[in-house]
Amino acid sequence: MFLMLGRYTRPVDEVEPHREGHLAWVQEHAAAGHFIAGAIQDGGVGGAIVAKAASRAELEEWAAADPFVVNGVFEYDIRQYEVAFTTPGVEGLQD
Repeated sequence: MFLMLGRYTRPVDEVEPHREGHLAWVQEHAAAGHFIAGAIQDGGVGGAIVAKAASRAELEEWAAADPFVVNGVFEYDIRQYEVAFTTPGVEGLQD
C-alpha cells in the first residue's frame, strides 16, 4: 500500500486551471482500482491518496502523469507501507 502525500508548489490561482484534468486523472485511477481513497488537506494546500500499485516505480509513473505535476504546480511524497490490519470493506488493501 502506498500513501501519496501531495502539496501545491505554486499559488492556488496557478493550480486552478489544471484542476479538471487532475480530477479526471484521479477518477481514471480510482475506476481502475489503483486509488482507494483521497482527501484534501485542511487549508487547501494539498492532499493525500491511498493507492495500490505493483511497485513504487509504477506509482511514480502514474504520479508523473498527473496534470498538476505535468504543469509544475504540485508534487508528491510517496511512502510505502505494509498493511498490518484492515476493517471490513477494505481487505483489498492487503493484496
